[in-house]
Amino acid sequence: MVMAVATKQVKKSAFAEGGPRIPTGIPGLDDMMEGGFEKGSVNIVAGESGTGKSILSLQFLYNGAVKHGHTCLYITFEEKKDQIKEHMRRFGMNFDELEERKKMFIYEYSPQEVDRFINDGGTIEKVIRNNGVDRLVLDSITSYAVLFESDQKRRAAVVKLIDTIRKWGCTTVLPSEASTVSALGEVRAKFSVEYLADALLAIYSIRKGDVREMALEVLKMRGTAHSKKLAPMKITREGIVLYPDQPFFAKQF
Repeated sequence: MVMAVATKQVKKSAFAEGGPRIPTGIPGLDDMMEGGFEKGSVNIVAGESGTGKSILSLQFLYNGAVKHGHTCLYITFEEKKDQIKEHMRRFGMNFDELEERKKMFIYEYSPQEVDRFINDGGTIEKVIRNNGVDRLVLDSITSYAVLFESDQKRRAAVVKLIDTIRKWGCTTVLPSEASTVSALGEVRAKFSVEYLADALLAIYSIRKGDVREMALEVLKMRGTAHSKKLAPMKITREGIVLYPDQPFFAKQF
């Protein structure tokens, strides 16, 4: 009994100090969460359509491969592989080169191929194990969940998926459509799956006059003294940039 208590205390102490960090390399974001995502964590990025969730996720992978030599895996249910590469070239990110060097693996599944994705789980795990994949993005968790016909089946499928991802040991980002965006509330992941993740990042799109401006908020991140305020966010020619030291004001928010 004494040994069990001691073991618990050691684990709690280690958690309080925080584990190793995996930098996103996205300007301003790592400053908001003690240097990056915790290594091996599962992190949801939620927002409305068009708010840059996929760009942020791909930027996380690209920076990992280029700046840190990490091996990355991107699984998409939404866009074709060639479209993804073409879109990211606009931000100066060459995914073809990373694929040639086997620092980036991209798998695409159409919405009708969820069964194939599930059956390919062993294949994907082999790619991860054989290549030492460090960073993983599944885009999106919403597109995956919606393929199941009932809330009960969706929840069970997502729980199983995230359990599997945790076994793979990658630092993972899961983009998600927002379920509610309230003028006085918070962005939540669709189908209420955020409780399964270690962190929830919310992207807001707020109308200010005749334009929309975006902001990112770290709503939760386990074991991290993260920022508690909205950070203005812009999609630039180099990708997403955050400005955590600048105020974000919106009359509607």
